[in-house]
Amino acid sequence: MQEQEIIEGLKNRNNEIFLQLVDSYKKKIISLCYSYTNDYHEAEDLSQEVFITLYNSISRFREECSLSTFIYRITVSRCLDYKRKRSIKGFLTGLLNIYREDTIDHDNKNYITDSINNLTEELKVPIVLYYYIGLSQSEIGNVLKISAKAVEGRIYRGKKKLKIEFEKEGYLSCRNKEMI
Repeated sequence: MQEQEIIEGLKNRNNEIFLQLVDSYKKKIISLCYSYTNDYHEAEDLSQEVFITLYNSISRFREECSLSTFIYRITVSRCLDYKRKRSIKGFLTGLLNIYREDTIDHDNKNYITDSINNLTEELKVPIVLYYYIGLSQSEIGNVLKISAKAVEGRIYRGKKKLKIEFEKEGYLSCRNKEMI
């Protein structure tokens, strides 16, 4: 089904299309929400709020960006609201899912999480959207309302800071160097 058909179906309150959309985005949205909450049940609740917001706001979608960008904007906005309301640290814990359980031990995960959490919000968000969610730099630019070049610069600066920190402490194995 083409994106335009999906948008029209959503605007016409076609529940079948909405459920298909939820099914195709659910895992990524929960994972992104988890990176803010560090609690799976909270992430599920937050993702439900995202889909409710999407359902209620689709009529105002002006199609200036892709539907996926619109969904990620809603998600990031909801997550930032959650973070502000609860003052929770650990924004990028979900990013650690990139590393498989068998390739990195608990202490290293904690160190990596702490290093990522020490990045500014400006650098964290593009990194998680790029490496974890898999958005392009252009899509991230649309979500954050900045240019793709600005996104590229933020990702570069964030990776550079992480690489320096990881190398300093010897946590950057050959296997994980390509990520950074």
